[in-house]
Amino acid sequence: MKAKWLLALPAAVLACGILLVACGGGGSDESEPHRHGNENWEHEASLADMPSFLDKYSGRTKHLYSIVGKYEDIMQMINCYCGCMKYEDDPHSSLLRCYVAGKDDTGVTWTDHSGQCGICTEELAKIEEWSKEGKTPEQIKQLIEDNFNPNA
Repeated sequence: MKAKWLLALPAAVLACGILLVACGGGGSDESEPHRHGNENWEHEASLADMPSFLDKYSGRTKHLYSIVGKYEDIMQMINCYCGCMKYEDDPHSSLLRCYVAGKDDTGVTWTDHSGQCGICTEELAKIEEWSKEGKTPEQIKQLIEDNFNPNA
C-alpha cells in the first residue's frame, strides 16, 4: 500500500503543476516576452524602452525598433505588404502594428513580428531614408506603394 502512495505522489504533483500553468497560476510579468500567436510580445513603459527580445536580433533590427517613435505617425499611414494585413486572426492595420501590438496609458506592447520579416524592416528603413531626403509623409506613402505593393 505504501509503494502505491509513493508512485501516486509524483503523478499528483505533476498534474497540479500542469493545471497551474494551464490556468495561469504561475503568474506572468507583462514586461517579460510572451507568445501571442506566432509573435513574441513584451510590454514596456514607452516607445523609448526597447524590448528584451531584441537581444537576439542584429544591430540593424535594433536600430529600426529604436526609431519607431520618431516615425510612428508615418507608419500608421503605411500598409505593410508582407501579408500580415490579411491574417484571419489579428490582422495588422498598418506597418506600425508590425512593431507595436498596442499602446495605451500603461505603455507600449512591442511585437517581434518585424524582427522576423524582411519586408517590414525594409519598409521602415525606406521611411527613414526618404524622410532624411526631405520627402513628405504623403510622398513616402506613395513610394511605399510603388515599391512594395505587388499589385501596383
